[in-house]
Amino acid sequence: MGLSTLQAVNIVLDAIGETPVSSLSSGLPDAEAAKAKIDEVSKSVQAKGWHQNSDIKLKMTPDTNSNIIIPDTYLRVDTTSTSRSINVTVRRNGDNNMLYDINEQRFTFTAYVWCDVTHHLDFENLSVELSTYIAYRAARRFQEAQMSSIALDNFTMRAEMEAYAALM
Repeated sequence: MGLSTLQAVNIVLDAIGETPVSSLSSGLPDAEAAKAKIDEVSKSVQAKGWHQNSDIKLKMTPDTNSNIIIPDTYLRVDTTSTSRSINVTVRRNGDNNMLYDINEQRFTFTAYVWCDVTHHLDFENLSVELSTYIAYRAARRFQEAQMSSIALDNFTMRAEMEAYAALM
């Protein structure tokens, strides 16, 4: 769909003047650090919720224990529609993430709850616009941390802004 992880890593490496790698298992410390930065930025950008990683008005049904288990790939869950008055968050309970009713201070629900959900998608499953934006945002943040070069920062900032404009 969008950029491969390898392409994104090479964008990040290019931002600090490193030569591209041909594999994610190159053993080059900068390539491994670039991959980690892409993962970090991808999660934070996706958490904002985009058309491609959001479900609107998802019906969440309690299990036999009256709990609503939340998969690890859910970044955000918020009630909507007729469930809007229920104030929820996601909390860890034992081995699972579960929907938690803040006002009632409980993990149990007697009926389904309508929620808007933001998913964390694998980088390779993102659109070209979103993956490109994430790659250039990661490149700028990586460059700032590694080099602190104003000249390089101007280049990566412009590339990030162009990618964001394409995304919008």
